[in-house]
Amino acid sequence: SGGRTPRTTRHLTAASISVRNALPHVLPGILLSIGDTHQARSKDSFLPDHTTHSLAEQANLCLQDAVRRDGHAFIPHLGGFIVALREELDSPGGLIARNPPSVERRPYRMDVKPDGSGIESTGWFRSSDGVEERDKALILSRLCALQWVVVLYEHVVPDSLKSEYASEFIDCIIYQLVDQPPGIIIVKSFEVLAKITNPAEGEVSLFSPILSPEYDDSLDAAIPSNHNPMDDENTNFALGILEPSRRKLLSRDREVFASIVDLHSKHQKLLLDLSKVIELMCTLQPPEFVFVSFANELDNFVLDRMKKRKKVLESPETDTQGVKQELAAFAKDLAFVSNFAQQLVIVFFAAPETEDFRELLKDSIGFKDDTIRDERRSRLFHILLHTFSHNIVAAVTFSLWGSAFLTTSTFLQRIDPIDVSLMFYLELDQLIDLIERPLFRHLHLRMLDCEDDPCTEGSGAMLFRTLKSILMLLPQSTSYMILKDRLLSVARFRQSAVALHGLSKRVDDGSQTDVFVKRVIQVRNLHCDAKWRNIRAESLEEPCRHISGDQKLTTAQHRREWLGYADEQDEIDTKERIKRDFLGHSSQTAEMVGVYEEFQDTNPAGSSQFIVDVAPTDDPPDIENENACDTCLKSNSTKGLIQQFERMNSGERDRRKPQWQEYWTGHQ
Repeated sequence: SGGRTPRTTRHLTAASISVRNALPHVLPGILLSIGDTHQARSKDSFLPDHTTHSLAEQANLCLQDAVRRDGHAFIPHLGGFIVALREELDSPGGLIARNPPSVERRPYRMDVKPDGSGIESTGWFRSSDGVEERDKALILSRLCALQWVVVLYEHVVPDSLKSEYASEFIDCIIYQLVDQPPGIIIVKSFEVLAKITNPAEGEVSLFSPILSPEYDDSLDAAIPSNHNPMDDENTNFALGILEPSRRKLLSRDREVFASIVDLHSKHQKLLLDLSKVIELMCTLQPPEFVFVSFANELDNFVLDRMKKRKKVLESPETDTQGVKQELAAFAKDLAFVSNFAQQLVIVFFAAPETEDFRELLKDSIGFKDDTIRDERRSRLFHILLHTFSHNIVAAVTFSLWGSAFLTTSTFLQRIDPIDVSLMFYLELDQLIDLIERPLFRHLHLRMLDCEDDPCTEGSGAMLFRTLKSILMLLPQSTSYMILKDRLLSVARFRQSAVALHGLSKRVDDGSQTDVFVKRVIQVRNLHCDAKWRNIRAESLEEPCRHISGDQKLTTAQHRREWLGYADEQDEIDTKERIKRDFLGHSSQTAEMVGVYEEFQDTNPAGSSQFIVDVAPTDDPPDIENENACDTCLKSNSTKGLIQQFERMNSGERDRRKPQWQEYWTGHQ
């Protein structure tokens, strides 16, 4: 009718239908043969200058063209395709591991006898033990299998089954990382995952609200509560900052990210290469989506482990050994999450793929306006800080980048001693090196700012106080000297003694800073509690099964319990008794208690005076200095020190214990 061209119909023959039905069974042979690049030494008149690889590659192209052309006709055979492809992707080394490539064979037609037999004669294939041939064959067959996954997804799988089809291949593709395949396999694998997890047009997904054309980006958009920043509503609100064109690159769910977290929790040696994987994923999908998805899945991982731990500890069937094993496993899992968060921060600050993402979150807290965009930036910061809190130095670094200086200073003041370890110092050393780089150059100038209210998140005074807190945590080292020199160059300008007066102002309950600080402290308490329980589980005492949020595990308290002291006073009395037994008269030991308290009451004018013998002069005596010296001499702590010094000079201790002199005299 009209000018419409009539549609031609293709007539299927019995042969074409037979080939279509046999294709899922032929595919494993193609995958196996496509990696065989052996060139026969003798010429074959039937197939001159051809290899098994070239023949398999031509057959593969023809079959893929047929699938692209008649995709819907292959839907009944989809299950056979999935089995064949998973057989290649699931097994270590693929089909090549069980059927190694040949290194020598006789020509095809020369093996045929007049009666039609002989093709299956012994020695037709001779397997190769060469590593290079195996690796090359593995790469070619694996790439061919990954290509088939995409072809079937785009041309055969109906929209209603795309989600289930993708789930069939996510785990087997991700778990290839265990064998540490070549880089080209890793790149192709994540390209395939990005394609098969991308939702089809109109498909319902986890991020459908922001993919809808009716999504509200105006100032009147509803801002969700930040009570639980990891829920889907807050996640969609934060990712709403992406441009509409970039939102189309999001996955339908976070199954890929959950599989990566699960894989690395079981094979933690792979954490060394995790940063490369994250960088690659940031090139295929928006970095904002990658980081938020990892943050959510790490949080789900921790929650699941906490539920499992609670179930094991509360179960009456669990014996003491089972409790100890569970406590050790939980502490190990938290350490894994801490290392994972550290890798995320490394990629965030070092990878060129995250440059735009860094600029987006720069000063997102300290210089926040009332616009909807700044609200999204703030919520994005909150989601990431929720996970970065599992690594205290990562939380400090990220908070400095977002200008959340009040948050950083507040939780540094409440740091738990268990968090201060050798690894903590090494990570702080890396932080100081990062602060001195051009990436953080804006912080150097920020310390010179003088605001009307120094107690705000982005104030220069609070930044100066934060860096001083870090300096006080550092031991005497190169990093300490570098940071000290930086702060000394600013201290005189800021007049810190005046500018920082009153900065210990209490943070308002329910404020944004209060929410940030509580999250960091909550996570750090979880880590410290896990470490402490693991330490106690290694002792001979019965491990504690009770889990309570208000349980305070202090080192001094439990150390006294282990040693058998009733309380703190009992410990002090016991130590004094031991001193008397081993040192004799305890009165000879100078009592230092109260020395530091006396310092603040001492007159500064006389605090630097020392008792020395000087030659008489004709100058009149300094009445003020004499009064200052009298004040110093009258203090109890100073009297004790002077008496101890005089006894040492007069040899009183030697007279009281002459046996030591007799002993040494007899041995000279």
